[in-house]
Amino acid sequence: MLLWAVPLSAQQPTGAVTGKVVDATTQQPLGNVEVAVAGTPHRELSRADGSFTLNGVPAGAQRLRATRIGYGSQIQEITVTPGGTTTAQISLAPAAAILEPVVVTGYGTQRREAITGSVSTVSAAAANVGVITNVDQMIQARAAGVEVTRNNGEPGAGTQILIRGGSSISNSNEPLYVVDGVPIYNEPTEPPGYAAAGTPPLPRNPLNLLNPSDIASITILKDASATAIYGSRAANGVILVETKKGAAAGGPSIEYDTYVAASSPAKYLDLVTADQYRQFVGQQVPIFIADTVACPHPGGVIDANCFNSARGLDPKIQAQLGSANTDWYRAVTRTSATHNHDLSFSGGSEDTRYRASLNYMNQQGVSLANGLERIQGRLTATHKALDNRMRLGVNVTTSRVNDRYILFENRAGFEGGVFQNAANLDPTHPVMANDSTYYEPGGNSLRNPVALAQQITDRGQTTRTLANGTAEIDLVPGLTGQVTVGLDYSAGGRDIYFPIASPLGRTLGNGLARVYSQDNA
Repeated sequence: MLLWAVPLSAQQPTGAVTGKVVDATTQQPLGNVEVAVAGTPHRELSRADGSFTLNGVPAGAQRLRATRIGYGSQIQEITVTPGGTTTAQISLAPAAAILEPVVVTGYGTQRREAITGSVSTVSAAAANVGVITNVDQMIQARAAGVEVTRNNGEPGAGTQILIRGGSSISNSNEPLYVVDGVPIYNEPTEPPGYAAAGTPPLPRNPLNLLNPSDIASITILKDASATAIYGSRAANGVILVETKKGAAAGGPSIEYDTYVAASSPAKYLDLVTADQYRQFVGQQVPIFIADTVACPHPGGVIDANCFNSARGLDPKIQAQLGSANTDWYRAVTRTSATHNHDLSFSGGSEDTRYRASLNYMNQQGVSLANGLERIQGRLTATHKALDNRMRLGVNVTTSRVNDRYILFENRAGFEGGVFQNAANLDPTHPVMANDSTYYEPGGNSLRNPVALAQQITDRGQTTRTLANGTAEIDLVPGLTGQVTVGLDYSAGGRDIYFPIASPLGRTLGNGLARVYSQDNA
Protein backbone atom coordinates (compact mmCIF):
# COMPACT_ATOMS: atom_id res chain seq x y z
CA MET A 1 0.00 0.00 0.00
CA LEU A 2 1.35 3.36 -0.95
CA LEU A 3 0.41 6.49 0.94
CA TRP A 4 0.94 10.07 -0.23
CA ALA A 5 0.82 13.11 2.06
CA VAL A 6 -0.07 16.24 0.20
CA PRO A 7 0.06 19.48 2.30
CA LEU A 8 -2.81 21.80 1.70
CA SER A 9 -2.71 25.52 2.64
CA ALA A 10 -4.83 28.58 2.06
CA GLN A 11 -3.11 31.98 1.60
CA GLN A 12 -4.47 34.71 3.89
CA PRO A 13 -6.03 37.54 1.89
CA THR A 14 -4.20 40.89 2.05
CA GLY A 15 -4.73 44.46 1.03
CA ALA A 16 -2.92 47.78 0.82
CA VAL A 17 -3.02 50.76 3.13
CA THR A 18 -2.24 54.25 1.87
CA GLY A 19 -2.61 57.64 3.45
CA LYS A 20 -1.03 60.88 4.53
CA VAL A 21 0.39 62.24 7.78
CA VAL A 22 0.00 65.91 8.66
CA ASP A 23 0.79 68.20 11.58
CA ALA A 24 -2.36 68.58 13.68
CA THR A 25 -1.58 72.25 14.35
CA THR A 26 -0.38 73.57 10.98
CA GLN A 27 -1.89 70.89 8.70
CA GLN A 28 1.48 70.73 6.95
CA PRO A 29 2.67 67.32 5.66
CA LEU A 30 5.07 65.43 7.90
CA GLY A 31 7.91 63.32 6.55
CA ASN A 32 9.97 60.65 8.32
CA VAL A 33 6.97 59.45 10.34
CA GLU A 34 7.10 55.71 11.06
CA VAL A 35 3.74 54.16 10.15
CA ALA A 36 3.44 50.53 11.32
CA VAL A 37 0.73 47.87 11.51
CA ALA A 38 0.72 46.61 15.11
CA GLY A 39 1.68 42.98 15.53
CA THR A 40 3.08 42.66 11.99
CA PRO A 41 6.42 43.41 10.33
CA HIS A 42 4.76 45.93 8.03
CA ARG A 43 6.15 49.43 8.59
CA GLU A 44 7.12 52.39 6.43
CA LEU A 45 8.45 55.97 6.73
CA SER A 46 6.26 58.70 5.32
CA ARG A 47 7.64 60.68 2.39
CA ALA A 48 8.40 64.42 2.36
CA ASP A 49 4.81 65.13 1.26
CA GLY A 50 3.49 63.05 4.18
CA SER A 51 2.25 60.15 2.03
CA PHE A 52 2.88 56.47 2.80
CA THR A 53 1.98 53.06 1.33
CA LEU A 54 1.91 49.67 3.06
CA ASN A 55 1.45 46.60 0.86
CA GLY A 56 0.61 43.04 1.86
CA VAL A 57 -1.24 43.97 5.04
CA PRO A 58 -3.43 41.12 6.35
CA ALA A 59 -7.10 41.75 5.67
CA GLY A 60 -9.43 42.51 8.51
CA ALA A 61 -9.31 44.77 11.56
CA GLN A 62 -5.85 46.23 12.17
CA ARG A 63 -4.28 48.88 14.36
CA LEU A 64 -2.19 51.50 12.55
CA ARG A 65 0.46 53.23 14.72
CA ALA A 66 2.29 56.47 13.71
CA THR A 67 5.30 57.80 15.65
CA ARG A 68 7.80 60.63 15.16
CA ILE A 69 10.27 62.42 17.43
CA GLY A 70 8.78 65.65 18.69
CA TYR A 71 5.20 64.47 18.23
CA GLY A 72 2.82 62.36 20.24
CA SER A 73 2.16 58.85 18.86
CA GLN A 74 -1.16 58.13 17.20
CA ILE A 75 -3.03 54.76 16.96
CA GLN A 76 -5.86 54.41 14.46
CA GLU A 77 -8.23 51.47 13.96
CA ILE A 78 -8.64 50.46 10.31
CA THR A 79 -10.28 47.64 8.35
CA VAL A 80 -8.22 46.26 5.49
CA THR A 81 -10.28 45.08 2.50
CA PRO A 82 -9.02 41.89 0.82
CA GLY A 83 -7.45 42.81 -2.50
CA GLY A 84 -8.39 46.44 -2.03
CA THR A 85 -6.81 49.67 -0.80
CA THR A 86 -7.67 51.26 2.51
CA THR A 87 -7.04 54.98 3.03
CA ALA A 88 -6.01 56.44 6.40
CA GLN A 89 -5.52 60.08 7.31
CA ILE A 90 -3.31 60.64 10.36
CA SER A 91 -2.76 63.85 12.34
CA LEU A 92 0.11 64.10 14.83
CA ALA A 93 0.14 66.73 17.56
CA PRO A 94 3.49 68.27 18.60
CA ALA A 95 4.66 67.07 22.01
CA ALA A 96 7.58 68.30 24.09
CA ALA A 97 10.06 65.60 25.05
CA ILE A 98 12.39 65.70 28.04
CA LEU A 99 15.84 64.98 26.66
CA GLU A 100 18.89 63.86 28.58
CA PRO A 101 21.40 66.73 28.94
CA VAL A 102 24.22 66.43 26.41
CA VAL A 103 27.56 68.23 26.32
CA VAL A 104 29.70 69.11 23.30
CA THR A 105 33.17 67.68 23.95
CA GLY A 106 35.05 68.51 20.77
CA TYR A 107 34.73 65.10 19.15
CA GLY A 108 30.95 64.82 19.41
CA THR A 109 28.30 64.93 22.11
CA GLN A 110 27.92 62.84 25.24
CA ARG A 111 25.38 62.50 28.01
CA ARG A 112 26.48 64.63 30.93
CA GLU A 113 26.51 61.70 33.35
CA ALA A 114 28.86 59.79 31.01
CA ILE A 115 31.57 62.47 31.11
CA THR A 116 34.45 61.84 33.51
CA GLY A 117 36.39 65.07 32.84
CA SER A 118 35.71 68.53 34.23
CA VAL A 119 33.30 70.38 31.95
CA SER A 120 31.24 73.55 32.43
CA THR A 121 28.46 74.57 30.08
CA VAL A 122 27.01 78.07 29.78
CA SER A 123 23.77 78.35 27.83
CA ALA A 124 23.03 81.50 25.90
CA ALA A 125 19.55 81.73 27.43
CA ALA A 126 21.07 82.06 30.90
CA ALA A 127 24.12 84.17 30.01
CA ASN A 128 22.95 86.60 27.33
CA VAL A 129 20.88 88.67 29.75
CA GLY A 130 21.17 92.42 30.10
CA VAL A 131 23.79 94.46 28.26
CA ILE A 132 26.26 91.87 26.92
CA THR A 133 28.71 93.27 24.35
CA ASN A 134 31.39 90.55 24.31
CA VAL A 135 31.49 86.76 24.50
CA ASP A 136 33.79 86.83 27.55
CA GLN A 137 31.05 88.61 29.51
CA MET A 138 28.87 85.52 29.01
CA ILE A 139 31.52 83.41 30.77
CA GLN A 140 32.42 85.76 33.60
CA ALA A 141 31.11 84.57 37.00
CA ARG A 142 29.11 81.77 35.34
CA ALA A 143 31.66 78.93 35.25
CA ALA A 144 33.48 77.55 38.29
CA GLY A 145 37.26 77.66 38.12
CA VAL A 146 37.33 80.21 35.29
CA GLU A 147 38.85 83.65 35.94
CA VAL A 148 38.13 86.48 33.50
CA THR A 149 40.25 89.65 33.76
CA ARG A 150 40.13 92.66 31.44
CA ASN A 151 43.23 94.78 30.72
CA ASN A 152 41.28 97.97 31.38
CA GLY A 153 37.78 99.34 31.16
CA GLU A 154 37.78 100.63 27.59
CA PRO A 155 35.44 98.98 25.06
CA GLY A 156 37.02 96.02 23.30
CA ALA A 157 39.95 95.79 25.71
CA GLY A 158 41.94 92.58 25.77
CA THR A 159 40.72 89.86 28.11
CA GLN A 160 42.73 87.25 29.94
CA ILE A 161 40.85 84.04 30.70
CA LEU A 162 42.50 81.62 33.11
CA ILE A 163 41.06 78.15 33.55
CA ARG A 164 41.91 76.65 36.93
CA GLY A 165 44.45 79.39 37.63
CA GLY A 166 47.12 78.59 35.04
CA SER A 167 49.97 81.09 35.56
CA SER A 168 53.02 80.30 33.45
CA ILE A 169 55.68 83.03 33.51
CA SER A 170 57.23 82.39 30.10
CA ASN A 171 54.37 80.85 28.11
CA SER A 172 50.86 81.94 27.25
CA ASN A 173 48.11 81.14 29.75
CA GLU A 174 45.30 81.63 27.25
CA PRO A 175 42.95 78.71 26.53
CA LEU A 176 42.25 77.46 23.03
CA TYR A 177 39.11 78.90 21.42
CA VAL A 178 37.13 76.62 19.10
CA VAL A 179 34.21 78.12 17.18
CA ASP A 180 31.85 75.60 15.56
CA GLY A 181 34.51 72.91 15.71
CA VAL A 182 37.36 74.97 14.22
CA PRO A 183 40.22 76.30 16.41
CA ILE A 184 40.88 80.01 15.93
CA TYR A 185 43.82 82.29 16.64
CA ASN A 186 43.26 83.01 20.31
CA GLU A 187 46.09 85.34 21.28
CA PRO A 188 44.89 88.88 22.02
CA THR A 189 45.30 90.94 18.86
CA GLU A 190 47.60 93.94 19.08
CA PRO A 191 46.83 96.90 16.82
CA PRO A 192 49.75 97.74 14.54
CA GLY A 193 51.77 100.86 15.19
CA TYR A 194 52.72 102.69 18.35
CA ALA A 195 51.42 105.59 20.33
CA ALA A 196 53.46 108.56 21.50
CA ALA A 197 56.93 107.87 22.91
CA GLY A 198 57.08 104.42 21.27
CA THR A 199 55.15 102.30 23.77
CA PRO A 200 52.78 99.69 22.26
CA PRO A 201 49.03 99.78 22.93
CA LEU A 202 47.29 97.09 24.92
CA PRO A 203 46.15 93.98 22.99
CA ARG A 204 42.51 93.74 21.95
CA ASN A 205 40.00 90.98 22.63
CA PRO A 206 40.09 88.36 19.81
CA LEU A 207 36.41 87.52 20.43
CA ASN A 208 35.24 91.03 19.53
CA LEU A 209 34.26 89.69 16.10
CA LEU A 210 31.53 87.43 17.54
CA ASN A 211 28.04 88.71 18.25
CA PRO A 212 26.77 87.35 21.61
CA SER A 213 23.29 87.04 20.11
CA ASP A 214 24.62 84.41 17.67
CA ILE A 215 25.92 82.17 20.47
CA ALA A 216 23.91 79.05 21.33
CA SER A 217 26.17 77.65 24.07
CA ILE A 218 29.69 77.80 25.49
CA THR A 219 31.40 74.69 26.83
CA ILE A 220 34.62 74.88 28.84
CA LEU A 221 36.93 71.86 29.00
CA LYS A 222 39.15 72.25 32.04
CA ASP A 223 41.35 69.21 32.50
CA ALA A 224 43.84 67.00 30.65
CA SER A 225 41.15 65.42 28.48
CA ALA A 226 41.18 68.63 26.42
CA THR A 227 44.83 68.00 25.50
CA ALA A 228 43.94 64.52 24.28
CA ILE A 229 41.50 66.06 21.80
CA TYR A 230 43.29 69.20 20.59
CA GLY A 231 46.94 68.59 21.50
CA SER A 232 49.36 70.90 23.31
CA ARG A 233 47.44 74.01 22.27
CA ALA A 234 44.75 72.94 24.74
CA ALA A 235 47.14 72.70 27.71
CA ASN A 236 45.41 75.69 29.30
CA GLY A 237 41.91 74.39 28.60
CA VAL A 238 39.46 74.79 25.74
CA ILE A 239 36.50 77.12 25.24
CA LEU A 240 34.05 75.63 22.73
CA VAL A 241 31.65 78.13 21.18
CA GLU A 242 28.60 76.73 19.41
CA THR A 243 26.62 79.19 17.30
CA LYS A 244 22.92 79.15 16.49
CA LYS A 245 21.53 77.16 13.58
CA GLY A 246 18.33 77.50 11.61
CA ALA A 247 15.02 75.94 12.62
CA ALA A 248 14.53 72.25 11.85
CA ALA A 249 11.05 72.76 10.43
CA GLY A 250 8.58 75.46 9.64
CA GLY A 251 8.60 78.47 7.38
CA PRO A 252 11.15 81.27 7.38
CA SER A 253 11.18 83.67 10.31
CA ILE A 254 12.65 87.13 10.84
CA GLU A 255 13.78 88.42 14.23
CA TYR A 256 14.89 91.91 15.22
CA ASP A 257 16.32 92.79 18.62
CA THR A 258 17.75 96.06 19.88
CA TYR A 259 18.75 97.76 23.09
CA VAL A 260 20.13 101.09 24.25
CA ALA A 261 22.19 101.39 27.44
CA ALA A 262 24.00 104.10 29.36
CA SER A 263 27.16 103.84 31.49
CA SER A 264 28.94 106.18 33.85
CA PRO A 265 31.92 105.90 36.21
CA ALA A 266 30.98 104.08 39.39
CA LYS A 267 33.35 106.17 41.50
CA TYR A 268 35.59 109.21 41.16
CA LEU A 269 38.84 109.91 42.95
CA ASP A 270 38.42 112.31 45.85
CA LEU A 271 40.67 115.12 44.57
CA VAL A 272 41.12 118.54 46.16
CA THR A 273 38.92 121.33 44.88
CA ALA A 274 40.29 124.56 43.46
CA ASP A 275 39.50 126.46 46.68
CA GLN A 276 41.25 123.81 48.77
CA TYR A 277 44.28 123.96 46.49
CA ARG A 278 44.47 127.79 46.65
CA GLN A 279 44.24 127.61 50.44
CA PHE A 280 46.99 125.00 50.58
CA VAL A 281 49.32 127.04 48.33
CA GLY A 282 48.60 130.17 50.39
CA GLN A 283 49.69 128.30 53.54
CA GLN A 284 52.88 126.94 52.00
CA VAL A 285 54.25 130.12 50.38
CA PRO A 286 55.03 131.94 53.72
CA ILE A 287 56.92 128.85 54.91
CA PHE A 288 59.05 128.90 51.77
CA ILE A 289 59.73 132.63 52.12
CA ALA A 290 60.75 132.24 55.77
CA ASP A 291 63.16 129.42 54.96
CA THR A 292 64.78 131.20 52.02
CA VAL A 293 65.17 134.50 53.93
CA ALA A 294 67.12 132.57 56.54
CA CYS A 295 69.48 131.18 53.91
CA PRO A 296 72.98 132.65 53.55
CA HIS A 297 73.39 135.22 50.78
CA PRO A 298 77.13 135.42 50.09
CA GLY A 299 77.80 138.22 47.63
CA GLY A 300 74.07 138.89 47.47
CA VAL A 301 73.37 135.45 45.93
CA ILE A 302 71.32 132.96 47.91
CA ASP A 303 72.98 129.67 48.73
CA ALA A 304 71.67 127.08 46.21
CA ASN A 305 71.71 124.12 48.60
CA CYS A 306 69.75 126.06 51.19
CA PHE A 307 67.25 127.29 48.59
CA ASN A 308 66.62 123.80 47.22
CA SER A 309 66.01 122.38 50.67
CA ALA A 310 63.55 125.09 51.68
CA ARG A 311 60.13 123.91 52.82
CA GLY A 312 56.81 125.11 51.42
CA LEU A 313 56.04 126.29 47.88
CA ASP A 314 57.66 128.92 45.67
CA PRO A 315 55.59 132.13 45.34
CA LYS A 316 55.75 131.62 41.56
CA ILE A 317 53.25 128.79 41.98
CA GLN A 318 50.82 131.09 43.74
CA ALA A 319 51.20 133.65 40.97
CA GLN A 320 50.26 131.00 38.40
CA LEU A 321 46.98 130.04 40.10
CA GLY A 322 43.83 130.63 38.08
CA SER A 323 40.28 131.51 39.04
CA ALA A 324 38.51 128.43 37.67
CA ASN A 325 37.27 125.39 39.58
CA THR A 326 37.85 122.35 37.35
CA ASP A 327 37.34 118.72 38.27
CA TRP A 328 39.66 117.21 35.69
CA TYR A 329 38.47 113.65 36.28
CA ARG A 330 34.89 114.59 35.51
CA ALA A 331 36.10 116.66 32.57
CA VAL A 332 37.61 113.60 30.83
CA THR A 333 34.70 111.23 31.55
CA ARG A 334 31.09 111.16 30.47
CA THR A 335 27.84 109.21 30.61
CA SER A 336 28.35 106.98 27.60
CA ALA A 337 25.73 105.36 25.37
CA THR A 338 25.66 101.92 23.79
CA HIS A 339 23.20 100.82 21.13
CA ASN A 340 22.98 97.39 19.56
CA HIS A 341 20.87 96.09 16.67
CA ASP A 342 20.42 92.42 15.66
CA LEU A 343 18.55 91.21 12.58
CA SER A 344 18.31 87.50 11.78
CA PHE A 345 16.57 85.43 9.11
CA SER A 346 16.21 81.67 9.62
CA GLY A 347 14.23 78.70 8.44
CA GLY A 348 14.54 75.20 7.11
CA SER A 349 13.02 71.83 6.45
CA GLU A 350 13.62 68.30 7.65
CA ASP A 351 16.84 68.08 5.64
CA THR A 352 18.03 71.68 5.29
CA ARG A 353 18.46 74.40 7.90
CA TYR A 354 19.79 77.94 7.42
CA ARG A 355 20.30 81.13 9.39
CA ALA A 356 21.64 84.55 8.37
CA SER A 357 22.21 87.45 10.75
CA LEU A 358 23.43 91.04 10.78
CA ASN A 359 24.68 92.95 13.81
CA TYR A 360 25.61 96.57 14.42
CA MET A 361 26.91 97.79 17.78
CA ASN A 362 28.32 101.16 18.79
CA GLN A 363 29.70 101.36 22.32
CA GLN A 364 31.05 104.60 23.74
CA GLY A 365 33.61 104.45 26.52
CA VAL A 366 33.15 106.46 29.69
CA SER A 367 36.37 108.24 28.68
CA LEU A 368 36.10 111.02 26.13
CA ALA A 369 36.58 110.05 22.47
CA ASN A 370 36.93 106.36 23.35
CA GLY A 371 34.73 103.61 21.92
CA LEU A 372 34.14 100.60 19.70
CA GLU A 373 31.99 99.97 16.65
CA ARG A 374 31.22 96.47 15.33
CA ILE A 375 29.57 95.52 12.05
CA GLN A 376 29.07 91.79 11.57
CA GLY A 377 27.40 89.42 9.15
CA ARG A 378 26.99 85.67 9.56
CA LEU A 379 25.62 82.80 7.46
CA THR A 380 25.21 79.16 8.49
CA ALA A 381 23.57 76.27 6.66
CA THR A 382 23.31 72.51 7.13
CA HIS A 383 21.97 69.79 4.83
CA LYS A 384 21.26 66.08 5.23
CA ALA A 385 21.57 63.74 2.25
CA LEU A 386 21.47 60.02 1.46
CA ASP A 387 18.72 59.33 3.99
CA ASN A 388 20.66 61.22 6.68
CA ARG A 389 23.81 59.17 6.10
CA MET A 390 25.64 62.29 4.90
CA ARG A 391 25.58 65.65 6.65
CA LEU A 392 27.02 68.87 5.21
CA GLY A 393 27.51 72.21 6.95
CA VAL A 394 29.00 75.64 6.29
CA ASN A 395 29.56 78.63 8.59
CA VAL A 396 30.85 82.05 7.51
CA THR A 397 31.33 85.02 9.85
CA THR A 398 32.74 88.36 8.72
CA SER A 399 33.13 91.36 10.97
CA ARG A 400 34.59 94.84 10.96
CA VAL A 401 35.64 96.30 14.32
CA ASN A 402 36.53 99.99 14.54
CA ASP A 403 38.32 101.08 17.71
CA ARG A 404 38.81 104.61 19.00
CA TYR A 405 41.70 104.91 21.44
CA ILE A 406 42.82 107.55 23.89
CA LEU A 407 46.17 107.88 25.63
CA PHE A 408 46.20 105.74 28.75
CA GLU A 409 49.03 105.58 31.25
CA ASN A 410 50.54 102.32 30.03
CA ARG A 411 51.01 103.56 26.46
CA ALA A 412 51.52 107.30 26.68
CA GLY A 413 55.25 107.51 27.42
CA PHE A 414 56.88 110.29 29.42
CA GLU A 415 54.03 112.70 28.68
CA GLY A 416 51.63 110.66 30.79
CA GLY A 417 48.17 109.58 29.84
CA VAL A 418 44.77 111.18 30.19
CA PHE A 419 44.06 110.06 33.76
CA GLN A 420 47.56 110.69 35.07
CA ASN A 421 47.32 114.29 33.88
CA ALA A 422 43.77 114.59 35.24
CA ALA A 423 45.01 113.59 38.69
CA ASN A 424 48.01 115.96 38.70
CA LEU A 425 46.84 119.07 36.86
CA ASP A 426 46.09 122.29 38.77
CA PRO A 427 42.28 122.48 39.35
CA THR A 428 42.32 126.29 39.34
CA HIS A 429 42.68 126.43 35.55
CA PRO A 430 39.89 125.97 32.98
CA VAL A 431 39.60 123.36 30.26
CA MET A 432 39.49 126.08 27.60
CA ALA A 433 41.61 129.23 27.55
CA ASN A 434 40.11 132.67 26.97
CA ASP A 435 40.79 132.49 23.24
CA SER A 436 38.68 129.31 22.90
CA THR A 437 41.75 127.12 22.63
CA TYR A 438 42.63 124.40 25.11
CA TYR A 439 44.47 125.59 28.20
CA GLU A 440 48.02 124.25 28.45
CA PRO A 441 50.20 124.51 31.57
CA GLY A 442 53.43 124.69 29.56
CA GLY A 443 56.54 122.56 29.86
CA ASN A 444 56.72 118.84 29.23
CA SER A 445 55.61 117.46 32.58
CA LEU A 446 51.82 117.98 32.35
CA ARG A 447 49.24 118.22 29.59
CA ASN A 448 45.59 119.21 29.40
CA PRO A 449 43.89 115.76 29.56
CA VAL A 450 40.81 116.95 27.66
CA ALA A 451 43.03 118.15 24.82
CA LEU A 452 44.83 114.80 24.81
CA ALA A 453 41.51 113.01 24.40
CA GLN A 454 39.83 115.34 21.93
CA GLN A 455 42.62 116.61 19.68
CA ILE A 456 44.55 113.40 19.07
CA THR A 457 43.14 110.91 16.56
CA ASP A 458 44.05 107.28 17.22
CA ARG A 459 41.86 104.76 15.42
CA GLY A 460 42.20 101.06 14.70
CA GLN A 461 40.34 98.92 12.18
CA THR A 462 40.20 95.13 12.13
CA THR A 463 38.43 93.03 9.51
CA ARG A 464 38.20 89.33 10.31
CA THR A 465 36.62 86.36 8.55
CA LEU A 466 35.99 82.94 10.07
CA ALA A 467 34.77 80.25 7.68
CA ASN A 468 34.49 76.50 7.88
CA GLY A 469 32.92 73.68 5.93
CA THR A 470 32.14 70.22 7.30
CA ALA A 471 31.26 66.94 5.59
CA GLU A 472 30.26 63.93 7.69
CA ILE A 473 29.24 60.49 6.45
CA ASP A 474 28.25 57.24 8.14
CA LEU A 475 30.60 54.69 6.57
CA VAL A 476 29.29 51.61 8.36
CA PRO A 477 27.11 51.26 11.45
CA GLY A 478 29.10 52.67 14.36
CA LEU A 479 31.79 54.30 12.15
CA THR A 480 31.52 57.90 10.97
CA GLY A 481 34.03 59.87 8.91
CA GLN A 482 34.29 63.66 9.07
CA VAL A 483 36.29 66.27 7.17
CA THR A 484 36.44 69.91 8.31
CA VAL A 485 38.15 72.78 6.50
CA GLY A 486 38.50 76.15 8.25
CA LEU A 487 39.78 79.67 7.52
CA ASP A 488 40.73 82.40 9.99
CA TYR A 489 41.80 85.59 8.19
CA SER A 490 42.26 89.05 9.65
CA ALA A 491 43.50 92.37 8.33
CA GLY A 492 44.12 95.36 10.56
CA GLY A 493 45.09 98.98 10.28
CA ARG A 494 45.73 101.95 12.50
CA ASP A 495 45.65 105.72 11.90
CA ILE A 496 47.46 108.08 14.28
CA TYR A 497 47.31 111.85 13.90
CA PHE A 498 48.66 114.51 16.27
CA PRO A 499 47.79 117.98 14.89
CA ILE A 500 50.42 120.67 15.30
CA ALA A 501 48.03 122.53 17.59
CA SER A 502 47.67 119.53 19.90
CA PRO A 503 49.79 119.23 23.08
CA LEU A 504 51.98 116.41 21.81
CA GLY A 505 51.98 117.82 18.29
CA ARG A 506 53.79 120.92 19.52
CA THR A 507 56.26 118.78 21.45
CA LEU A 508 57.06 116.80 18.30
CA GLY A 509 57.52 120.01 16.35
CA ASN A 510 55.41 119.49 13.23
CA GLY A 511 52.83 117.10 14.62
CA LEU A 512 52.57 113.43 13.68
CA ALA A 513 50.67 111.39 11.11
CA ARG A 514 51.14 107.64 10.67
CA VAL A 515 49.21 104.84 8.98
CA TYR A 516 49.88 101.16 9.73
CA SER A 517 48.46 97.92 8.30
CA GLN A 518 48.92 94.18 8.82
CA ASP A 519 47.45 90.90 7.53
CA ASN A 520 47.19 87.54 9.31
CA ALA A 521 45.91 84.24 7.99
